[in-house]
Amino acid sequence: MNLKAIAALSSLLALTAQVACTSPSKSNPTPSDSSDTTKAGAPVKADAKLGEDQARVSLRFDAPATDVNVSLSGVDGLEVKSSATPVSGGSFTPDAVSEFDVSFTPGEGQSHLVVTVTGDFRGAHLSRVFSFAVGTPTAAQQKTEGTTVTGDDGQPIKVMPSSDAE
Repeated sequence: MNLKAIAALSSLLALTAQVACTSPSKSNPTPSDSSDTTKAGAPVKADAKLGEDQARVSLRFDAPATDVNVSLSGVDGLEVKSSATPVSGGSFTPDAVSEFDVSFTPGEGQSHLVVTVTGDFRGAHLSRVFSFAVGTPTAAQQKTEGTTVTGDDGQPIKVMPSSDAE
């Protein structure tokens, strides 16, 4: 074989190897591609009717659930006065609703009632956390460092710098 034929053959082999190793699944995504970035969580929805020192919490289960525990806690000074675990080891059918009353002492300014639901849903142990704002932020709470963005639910979210940042 002459040298030109060897050079041409090696160039063709190099090109076919590159094409053969290229996967269409690794192509750049198009806007029509859907990628769900939602974190997997318990299929539960929560709502709360808030008063000055009490709330009526309603949970709606979108799938069968067993060994369900609901725990209540407070953030930013809110203290739960009623049972911190209104549901322990419960079982629920799809579309079941569980309601309970919560007594609390709010913190200064704006504080949060936190409802955590954990349990076994369709064979997987999942959880979901809900936070309900109580009260109006004080001037000091409004002037904290960071950037404020608005969440999907219309609530302001404060993005704080890392404590490790220097």
